[in-house]
Amino acid sequence: MSSQGTRVERPVKYQFGEFELFPNQGALWRAGDRVPLMPKPLATLLVLVDRAGETVSKDELLAEVWNGAAVEENNLTQSVSMLRKVLGEKRGENRFITTEPGNGYRFVAAVTRIEDAVLSDPEDVSSPASHEKQQYPRPGRRRWGLALALAGLLGLAAGAWLWTRRSTENAIQRKSVAVLHIRDLSKAASEAWLQTALSEMLTSELAASGKLHAIPAEDVARWRSDLGNKAEGARRVDLLRLAHTSFGADTFILGSYVVTGACPECRLRIDLGLFDAGSGDQVATVIDEGPAQDLLDLTTRLGAKLRAELGVGGTSANSPRWPAASAMKEYAEGLRALRLIDPMAARDHLQAAVTADPGNALIRSALADAWTMLGYGSRAIEENRRAYELSSALGRLDQLGIEARYRASAQQWDRAIEIYRNIFRLFPDSLEDGLNLAKAQSRAMKGADTNSTLETLRKLPKPEGNDPRIDLIAAQSAGTANDFIKTRDLARRAANEAKARGARYLYARSRLLEGGAMQTLVEPNFEAVQTDARNVCEELGDRQCVSQIWRIRGNVLYYSGHFADAQQAYLNGLSVARELGDLAEQANLLTGLAVVAESNRKWQESEKDLQEAISLKKEAGYDPSGEQIQLADLYLRLGRLSDSAAAISDTESETRKTGAHEYLGELLDLRASLARLAGRVDLAQQLDEKAIVEMKISNALQPLALVLAALSSVLTARGDLQSAEKQLSAANTGVSPKIQGTVELARAELLFAKGQFQPAAEEAQRSATDFNDAHEDEHSAMALVTEAHALEMTGRNSEALALCREAERRAARLTNPVPVLRAQLAVWSLSGETDSNMPADLHTKVASLKNPELSLEEDFDRAMRAKRTGDHGAQQLFQNLAKRAASQGYLTLSRRAASMDPSPIAPKR
Repeated sequence: MSSQGTRVERPVKYQFGEFELFPNQGALWRAGDRVPLMPKPLATLLVLVDRAGETVSKDELLAEVWNGAAVEENNLTQSVSMLRKVLGEKRGENRFITTEPGNGYRFVAAVTRIEDAVLSDPEDVSSPASHEKQQYPRPGRRRWGLALALAGLLGLAAGAWLWTRRSTENAIQRKSVAVLHIRDLSKAASEAWLQTALSEMLTSELAASGKLHAIPAEDVARWRSDLGNKAEGARRVDLLRLAHTSFGADTFILGSYVVTGACPECRLRIDLGLFDAGSGDQVATVIDEGPAQDLLDLTTRLGAKLRAELGVGGTSANSPRWPAASAMKEYAEGLRALRLIDPMAARDHLQAAVTADPGNALIRSALADAWTMLGYGSRAIEENRRAYELSSALGRLDQLGIEARYRASAQQWDRAIEIYRNIFRLFPDSLEDGLNLAKAQSRAMKGADTNSTLETLRKLPKPEGNDPRIDLIAAQSAGTANDFIKTRDLARRAANEAKARGARYLYARSRLLEGGAMQTLVEPNFEAVQTDARNVCEELGDRQCVSQIWRIRGNVLYYSGHFADAQQAYLNGLSVARELGDLAEQANLLTGLAVVAESNRKWQESEKDLQEAISLKKEAGYDPSGEQIQLADLYLRLGRLSDSAAAISDTESETRKTGAHEYLGELLDLRASLARLAGRVDLAQQLDEKAIVEMKISNALQPLALVLAALSSVLTARGDLQSAEKQLSAANTGVSPKIQGTVELARAELLFAKGQFQPAAEEAQRSATDFNDAHEDEHSAMALVTEAHALEMTGRNSEALALCREAERRAARLTNPVPVLRAQLAVWSLSGETDSNMPADLHTKVASLKNPELSLEEDFDRAMRAKRTGDHGAQQLFQNLAKRAASQGYLTLSRRAASMDPSPIAPKR
């Protein structure tokens, strides 16, 4: 097209009254505002206005507007009725359109044709005021745009991805439509499955040409479930209004079906009505019938008629994409069960469908969803892989969608994101495609990309632009980054929007996430938020959500020290998870039970629960690293060092593959603990420093506090008191008694090293109390011994001895001999008055453990007893200890021994 422009034969516009009608753009304006009109009423208006003053027969209108297609005359009547309403005619008025009984219709208003403008080539009509300055496309321009879109799809098939790199400003903007409900008027309940099948198939038919944005049938089913009884008893106008608020679609489809005769020889009649979203008026009727066994042909014909009524035409893909007739009922029942969050029933139906039609990709993909809901990750990956391999029979976009699901389930995030991104670029008006991309980016830990995609979605027109799922994904992404304030705020906003729409499922999920964030932030009322979420989940029958809420509730009770109540919460959740067959959630709940059992000193029960949890995670195809780390820590507490080391080794290689930084940090900290028990304080320091790096990457604040405290303790032992204090200052204790006790014990050791014995005793006392609340007996015993040593240095020997006896009692609850021997050494050191000889059996037990740090403690306690009893060999014992401790890297102990005055400390009275 030249820059001089080209004159188009049709007029630029028609003017009548306060209206302007632009035929080339298919746009009607009234007093500066565009008037929304569906394609058939608009086409009817164009014919009438173009022949203003003439009577246009019904046959002529049907031929021109519907291109000769066999449709009901009622459709024309509905189109004219809508035109009169849009033009503002009241009942009995004929200011614009008059009916010629028995003949047709005539446009009676005065019409001015504007034909003398010089035209070039704009893309859209922006406003009436700018029409004389704008240029207009040739009549074939939009068809050429569609050809480019199809070429782009072919480019996707070839792997070139070139067309989809264009900017979204030039992307297809499509009308949206939703199949709201197709009522079953049949007497036989056995044919109720057709309700799901028809909604699914007709939605697919509407989307087939790519010219319409069809709201997914799954979203509509969830919306109806959220409405509950309101959906069944609502007036049509109210139902349409609610749907328009939720989906923002231009057109809705409501209808019914009836099955007559005995199946499989039965017949199926389907009546569908198209309704304008803005006015609520019915604008067209589509009816068809045929043998029920020919469901695919029937829905194909209906789809063509619907697309014609919506002004998009085109044919759907002719490839055999739907399940065979023998599998269709089980497939539809499986989809319905998935939407009712009944994964076991879904699995059974879909496996039956696979048996009937093993080569169908859609059945395999739905079965993968069922396995995912049941917690079988490996089986879900396998079914997604099979669906991908079988998807060549589908249209190209469906192929890409199935491949993306497979790549995501296998955690091949780069490829999944690439596919989702290109689909979204192809259809940037599709909220669902954008959400798929954002979810993949979030799960791939690409926070900045996730936020960028979500911001793009927020710019969509409402209601898509403020869909609660946008904030919900953003909240989940923030939670992954441990930004719990942002998680709370976004989840709360998602919940409020979901509540305003009546989207109870999204409301419950948002409240669940909000309550979890509030719990982490130690905010009041988090329990009320979680209870609210659980109540809604129970009302909806969402047992998966109920199970998760019981687990979260158990976590709350456990960390607050209510172990019996926590155990009951975990058992409640486990019962639901077992009913669902959800292996992954069963493993999570068993881990909670294991932690409670450990706190109740039921070591064998704890080990058994963890081993079962690990087995379930492996069977389901999920990473069991968290459970394996917990088991390694249990073995460490029990003194089973070789078992702990083996569990760490089993976990480490897989954890490095997944790049889970928090898990890597915990594994490094466990290795640091083993290194310290072996007397390798230099290696322990290196490992904990690496652990801190991993923890900071994951932003795991509470585990980070534990590692910072562990590193501080190591640095104190090595004599680097300044660095030890720096690590402690960065440790956020939170609300967990275990974390508080760990940080307090490290601080007590540091104060003791500085010679600040009274503050050290006070800090150690606080640590012992917190560890006791957490049922951490070995650490509580260590804190009591540290307090006793500090009191001993101030001459309060009798108090110190009492503390050491209590430490021995607490330590004896475990099978780990180290804390027991540490307490026994302190008791022996403080209890004698004259004899400085250590009992042979005590020395033998210490020596048998080959624990260098415990051996040094033995020497220190021996020297302290000699000092207290006035033994002349005390000075030599301290000197020997100073040399030995220095050679092994325990510089703080070496300095203390070297500076120790061998004369007895006078006891306080």
